[in-house]
Amino acid sequence: MQNQERSYNTAQILLHWAIAALIIFNYFVSEGMGRAFRQHLDDSNTGYNLVSSLHVYVGLGIIALVVIRIIVRFMSKKSKTDSKSLLDRVSRIVHEFLYLLMFLVPVFGATAWYLGIHIMGDVHEIAMNIMMTLVLLHAAAALFHQYVLKDGTLLKMFGQK
Repeated sequence: MQNQERSYNTAQILLHWAIAALIIFNYFVSEGMGRAFRQHLDDSNTGYNLVSSLHVYVGLGIIALVVIRIIVRFMSKKSKTDSKSLLDRVSRIVHEFLYLLMFLVPVFGATAWYLGIHIMGDVHEIAMNIMMTLVLLHAAAALFHQYVLKDGTLLKMFGQK
């Protein structure tokens, strides 16, 4: 990565970390959602408890924040990179897939929960696992940038550069 001077505005930084925190939260409170979902499909009055309700509503919040994040991203000043390296292309592809999955994973979950489409629960779970793999790749890349390339990319997402 050469000469990247992209800095993130406050809205981008706050949305990044808020969405990250909510995704991580929902990942860890997803235990038991399969059972809750099956109960919900059998009788719409069951399957609701604090954890399943939180999981569903946090997922809806993620959808809203991702839409806002995409709008903010398109409205924000974009800097140009002068590098066309393989690493840059992979980075762009991973970011685009992350944006897509951050939106689609909770949409799949909401479709399953509110429309009672069982297969969408499976799609939600598979897509979530793919997204979490990309999240781990994204985090590893940020650490690689910070400690190997020493280009300050990670600091930019903390508003320090």
